[in-house]
Amino acid sequence: MRKRYYAALAGLVVAAAGIGVPAAATAGEQQAESERQACQRSFDRAVWEDMDSYNKRDEARYRAIIHQNMVTVGRKGQLIIGYQDNVEPVVDIQFKLPYEWSMPWTVTHTVVEDCKMGFALLDAYYKAPSQNIDRHYTISLTLVREHGKWQVIKDTVTDVLP
Repeated sequence: MRKRYYAALAGLVVAAAGIGVPAAATAGEQQAESERQACQRSFDRAVWEDMDSYNKRDEARYRAIIHQNMVTVGRKGQLIIGYQDNVEPVVDIQFKLPYEWSMPWTVTHTVVEDCKMGFALLDAYYKAPSQNIDRHYTISLTLVREHGKWQVIKDTVTDVLP
């Protein structure tokens, strides 16, 4: 009888220990997953901020989302390096065009690494109906997160041929 009692007691101790370990691991895994999801949401929001500020011609918001060391590879292969060379033509020319234009987009893929950098692939169109312009692009955005803030550091625009 005693042997069964001790065996049962030992079984309870082992079972309790077995339950405790996965529960602790699960809590840590849940916290890590929660942090990953929060990071992904903040990255997604930054991609939206870049595209929305561009579409709304909001100079202050657009300037804020662009990194000081931004590099752009344009649709014709031109290489644009640095904040001023990337931002000024957009706000001085593109934002002041005398006709309506828009760039609707869809994010097709994202990758976020360690909440420090991320990549987004977008399917986009540049549309200016009064100018008979409807260009289809693939846009790849690379963002970095510094001091808790995401910013676009690289933008590549590629024509999608019909």
